[in-house]
Amino acid sequence: QEIEVTDEGLVGRTIEEVDNTLPNGCIIALVSRGEENTVPESGFELEYGDHLTVLGRKDAVREAIDTLHPHD
Repeated sequence: QEIEVTDEGLVGRTIEEVDNTLPNGCIIALVSRGEENTVPESGFELEYGDHLTVLGRKDAVREAIDTLHPHD
């Protein structure tokens, strides 16, 4: 599932910080920024408009979407 970073509360946070808020069984596998795709390391900082590819169990991914993109 791909999620666009539009929540200002996520901007400037690292993958490690965001991972700590996600349910077990779910990871951020890829960050797309413009034309560049990156497998993020823990210190990677998110920017507004980044696209996060989240992988995991169906229920965990659904919960992660609610956490990362609450206004959907």
